[in-house]
Amino acid sequence: MSLRTIIAEAQQILSRDDVSDDQMQIFVQQGIARIQRECRLPSMERSVIITPAEAMQFMPVPRDLIQIIDVIATDPTGTYSYPLEHVAYRSLVRELSAANSPAMAVRYARQQAQLWFAGPAPPGVPLTLLYFGNFSPFAGLDGENELSASTPDLAVYAALRYAGDSVEHPSTDRWEATYRDIRETVKQMAADLENEGGINFVRPLYLED
Repeated sequence: MSLRTIIAEAQQILSRDDVSDDQMQIFVQQGIARIQRECRLPSMERSVIITPAEAMQFMPVPRDLIQIIDVIATDPTGTYSYPLEHVAYRSLVRELSAANSPAMAVRYARQQAQLWFAGPAPPGVPLTLLYFGNFSPFAGLDGENELSASTPDLAVYAALRYAGDSVEHPSTDRWEATYRDIRETVKQMAADLENEGGINFVRPLYLED
């Protein structure tokens, strides 16, 4: 579904002459910003794969990063992959300063726009960052993005909440309730997709080195 169609559907439900399409487009963007704050959907999952040319101690985070899911490293022989443990940045700095600092990446921490590793990521083998990212911008009114392709009704009712507040529409609370119902359904679908095909695995609080 295109941005134009989302705006048209919201306008049809709002049924008011005092909200222009340009105003509704602003409400749609406000609704999308809210969805990005509240939801972690499969359509928001991203991955970046880097193969360092030389030993790498840190890497920049993507500009659209919302939340890191996992960082997957590969051993120097390229035989197996393993997830890095997430630690606080100050803890990682202490580890890097220690005499027995790891020989290869085993932990990571984010410091502003960079990910730092305890132990370098070895050259020639891939490092994968899995994360939740912002939805892609619409390329004009006829453009689509991940949200409009997967759950456009979530965007419609998120926009209606802001439009309803703007004009003090009596149905605003009902639209907010509809938005929350759709949001919870989508979040449950995401959880079901995550758990599909096997038992849940709970990562231990502490990992042995």
